Amino acid sequence: MRKLQLLIGIILAVGAAVGVLFVGRLNQPPTFDVVVAVAEIPAFTSLEAGDVAIDTQSLSPALADEYVLAQDWEPMMAEGVVAIETLHPGQPLLRVQVVSGAEAEGLDRLAAALDDPDRMVVSVPVEEDQLPGIVPGDVIALFFSAGHLQAQKLITDIIESEIEDVPTELIDPAAPLTGTGGIVMVEPPEVTTTTVELTLPLSKWICNGVVYRLNQERKENPNYGAPGMESEPRYVEGEVKALDLVIHRDDAERAAFALAHGEVRVLLLPAITRPDVEAGTLDVSPGVTWTDFESQFFADRFAEADRFAEQEAR
Repeated sequence: MRKLQLLIGIILAVGAAVGVLFVGRLNQPPTFDVVVAVAEIPAFTSLEAGDVAIDTQSLSPALADEYVLAQDWEPMMAEGVVAIETLHPGQPLLRVQVVSGAEAEGLDRLAAALDDPDRMVVSVPVEEDQLPGIVPGDVIALFFSAGHLQAQKLITDIIESEIEDVPTELIDPAAPLTGTGGIVMVEPPEVTTTTVELTLPLSKWICNGVVYRLNQERKENPNYGAPGMESEPRYVEGEVKALDLVIHRDDAERAAFALAHGEVRVLLLPAITRPDVEAGTLDVSPGVTWTDFESQFFADRFAEADRFAEQEAR
């Protein structure tokens, strides 16, 4: 009887242990092979095979759908993969952090995106509330403005007549070959100058370009790491702070000068002007000063006064 009781006890203990293991396995999330970064990868970098590794992790199926899995990685690599956020060592790759195929076109490093040695990229600080609705690929014009409505002037001396290679002595073939030997000394004419006053403020259309990328402010995501929000990214995008523009290298110095010494405004050009902008054949305007504005202002006033007088005379 005791042997029978002992056998039944052993069977019950083994059964309980098996039950505990079975229930534990039921409660344990399944495992998935997740792609993780093995090094610091800056945003807009093309990913190579050596940049990542495969790590087996226990995840809920819903959370696993947010990650890049090993079974998806090879097809993505075949199409080309670009990180759109900075990736850190050991960090699992979320699907929202990378793009592949057609979405990855143009999202590589800026220098690699430029295939024309006569093109450059300039970053133009902007205020989002002063921008028209701009997206990458749009054609824009940059306008430089300097000065405010106060007594400011730039004074420049302009040479009206330049005297090039004016000789201080001339040979007179009719003069006798005595004394000065036929050389007649002459005085060079005086160079006249005109003082031109450039009255501020002024505005000038300086160059054109193509919008490559909108640089948005990165903010800490308040939901990052919160319970039940494991898929939330650490950072979220805020307002547009700058535009990366592709411009012609001949315009680079003017753009840099304008950004350093005045206010630059961005205006949207028609899409049909892009071929001319890329070819550098879209002309810019000569600019406008306060004097120009003042002249046009009074011309319009006088013209309006004349029209009013004509109407009164009828």
